[in-house]
Amino acid sequence: MAPGKTTTEIPRARGRVWWAALFLGVGIAAALLLRAQQENVIASAARVSEGEERAVEVRVARHLRASELVTSRIETTVRAQNTDDNWFGSVVATVEAPARLSYGVDLSKLESSRVVFSPICSVYSVRVPVPKRIATEVFTGQEKTSVDLIGLRFRALAGEEQLGIARTRLHESALRMRVTGAELERVRENARAEVEDLVKKIVGESASVRVSFEDENEWRTSMAVGK
Repeated sequence: MAPGKTTTEIPRARGRVWWAALFLGVGIAAALLLRAQQENVIASAARVSEGEERAVEVRVARHLRASELVTSRIETTVRAQNTDDNWFGSVVATVEAPARLSYGVDLSKLESSRVVFSPICSVYSVRVPVPKRIATEVFTGQEKTSVDLIGLRFRALAGEEQLGIARTRLHESALRMRVTGAELERVRENARAEVEDLVKKIVGESASVRVSFEDENEWRTSMAVGK
């Protein structure tokens, strides 16, 4: 009887091993299938996320283009002078008047590639043209004049004539004015801040935005000085 019992148990043992192998194979296959599904979901989510990010970048660029120009103003004083010399003496006429120099960033042709969103840092980076002069205003109604006479020249005649010539040069002098140093930095920082504000109005006030100009090598955040 003992040999027969052993013979009967061998097929049963083999059956259990076969079923165990089958269950193990099914488990492995299920795990692989689940992993593949998870990877597909992750990849799909990444594609959706990337697509959404690009859509936001395009939307930001489109809204900025609609803004056309971002302006920054410099209040200053323009001065023009004219001198006339003859046998009777010299006349020096001077005219001064308040002036306003307006600078702008032309966003009308901003390409979508100039707007980049970094999901890792959650930062919108925008690269825009350098601010340029877009308007020059001279307020001649607030002018101040002076006439210096040397010799026998008459103020009523020679002085007024030379003041008239100086007045005609006032606007030309304003056009030739160039901002440098601290004033130029203020123009740039104000423009930078205004672009940041425009972007935040589109994507949310809590967003982190970095703006750089085309002549800069790195991104910067604004430190706007009194506009």
